Amino acid sequence: MVINLENANSQSPFRNSFELKAMASASGETIGEILAKAVESYRRELLLEDTNEAFSKLKEQADLWKGELDEREEWEGSLLDGQSNHE
Repeated sequence: MVINLENANSQSPFRNSFELKAMASASGETIGEILAKAVESYRRELLLEDTNEAFSKLKEQADLWKGELDEREEWEGSLLDGQSNHE
């Protein structure tokens, strides 16, 4: 379940409360559990946005981006160390 909190400030507290109670009733979870999931979902969304922004900035600097790609290539080689997939 994804809850978009982007426009949370523009909604009335009554509407949010009603929606939370409806969600709790439908899911069998407590309002606290639903809010915890919403906060975690939003935290992850922000993390991904920050990560994407950092990679965009990195790509803008050709020498640093080349270093990133070179390092990835080195790590790819470690997958070929002779061990089976189950070790």
